[in-house]
Amino acid sequence: MIDSITGIIQRKEPTNLFIDMNGLVFNISICLRDYEQLPGLNQEITILTYLNVREDLMELYGFLEYERRRLFIQLIGVSGIGPRTAINLLSNISVASFKDNIIAEDVKSLSLIPGIGPKTAKRIILDIREKITKDKATTDNLDTSNINFTYDDIYTALSSLGYRKNQIDKAIKQLTKENSFEGNIEDVIKSILSIIR
Repeated sequence: MIDSITGIIQRKEPTNLFIDMNGLVFNISICLRDYEQLPGLNQEITILTYLNVREDLMELYGFLEYERRRLFIQLIGVSGIGPRTAINLLSNISVASFKDNIIAEDVKSLSLIPGIGPKTAKRIILDIREKITKDKATTDNLDTSNINFTYDDIYTALSSLGYRKNQIDKAIKQLTKENSFEGNIEDVIKSILSIIR
């Protein structure tokens, strides 16, 4: 998987970003909320990506935040939700509001998003509510005042090494109890690995 791309912004549109990486230009689909936060043309950017592969097509989707990409991946795992629908949904609602609606099982609010009817909203809630509720419970217990990275940064790094989410969550809770959840991300990951192993 292409995890991220760093290059120069050649062109940007509300739904697409064109990044020049040493003469190779990537056409990346983005959501409107990320478009509004993009730097100007000819500026360097690093954007997180998800490569969607079909029989006749390969599409790159880009995200400025780990959590938005994570929600995108969860959404396309829901039956009947494709990448375009997921991007549209994330264009119309913030990550925080979306999570709140899912946890509250607020079908009415989700149904107000273009392309998301009541049946689809119910299916999304049914499929991903448990995951989002567990994630929120974990992150709500973290003291992030002394760190400059997110839980998702840690999860992404350790899951790429093959560790399961429940292992990571358990280690993070232990570090929090010991007031050791601080410093740079390298130190925290070393501490987590020492607990897991």
